[in-house]
Amino acid sequence: AVRGSPRLLVLLAAARANSSPVVSRALRSGSLLPGCLPALMSSSDTTAALDTAIPLLAWYAFNGAFNVENKRVLNELSYPWIISWVQLAAGIGIAVPAWLLGLRRPPLLTAAVLLRFLPIAVLHAAGHALQVAGIGAGSVYFGTIIKATEPLIGTLIAYAVDGKAAPWYVNLTFVPIVGGIAYAAAKPGAAADLSDLASFAAVAALSSTVFFALAKLLVKRLMTADMKRRHGLDAANTYSVLTCCSAALLLAPSYAAEGPAVLAALAAAGEGGSMVGRRLLLCGLYYFAYNECGFRVLDKLSPVSQAVANAAKRLVILFFAVVFLGEEASGRKLVGAGVAIAGVTSYSFARLRADAHARAKAKKAS
Repeated sequence: AVRGSPRLLVLLAAARANSSPVVSRALRSGSLLPGCLPALMSSSDTTAALDTAIPLLAWYAFNGAFNVENKRVLNELSYPWIISWVQLAAGIGIAVPAWLLGLRRPPLLTAAVLLRFLPIAVLHAAGHALQVAGIGAGSVYFGTIIKATEPLIGTLIAYAVDGKAAPWYVNLTFVPIVGGIAYAAAKPGAAADLSDLASFAAVAALSSTVFFALAKLLVKRLMTADMKRRHGLDAANTYSVLTCCSAALLLAPSYAAEGPAVLAALAAAGEGGSMVGRRLLLCGLYYFAYNECGFRVLDKLSPVSQAVANAAKRLVILFFAVVFLGEEASGRKLVGAGVAIAGVTSYSFARLRADAHARAKAKKAS
């Protein structure tokens, strides 16, 4: 009976690998009762749930910790170019040793592959530098609200590059996104005063979102099944290589802009400067860790779960900004942020419906 049940064979193999002594004896004696199977399946489901939940919670925690520590370091060391470079370079200290020690399969890189990474790395480096500069000039709360424009910007870029227009019900979700951002940015008592949207913090955050959206489009084209099979460029390795390339490209301009001034400031601060330097490195580790966890989590979740997880991530960042940084959360900001995030979530579900409809239409046509 066991030979004719592949599903049972899988369950028995799992039980043999991770079972209690009682189950092991039952397996050896061949007396495993059918009543044991629900328990095995429950244990397997619990393990799978933990395998997703732990990286998800780590993603949220590292994301919040990065935003908090990044803002604190920027308050003490106002050099966003150098800070953004150190944050990217810290990822090299994780990715490269993991490859050399065999903890992760190293990618097989050629000159042709690296050339394909070059424009993505330029966009990623610019996007991260502008993101850090924007947070330094403004607040984490405001920057997070501005970055809720990501779906709108991504849709406009897709239309400009591929000529693909989103369905009307997808475009309709941009109304609460834009409206919520505008309402949160408007000054109290002057609903039409949107001058904060023209501030450097807002422009930097918006520009960062544009660069990241362009990089995301190019990464999707790069991450083919052939690249994964021939070059070992899965999601995690792709991000690691992108981090290394981005840090290499950002080194010269960041040092030219702020390098000597940062070294002088750290030297003048003495022991305090050393402490800030260590915190800056820790901030870089947070940045790499939250992106690494994000890649792993989103690879495990269904599209619907991804939409919910991304919306929750924005709420977590806002929570960290208010609780740990003491940033003001007025009623206007709370309402505006809530409407914008609800719009982003609605966009995600509308996009899922549009993609499912497109696949069904293509299948019917074939």
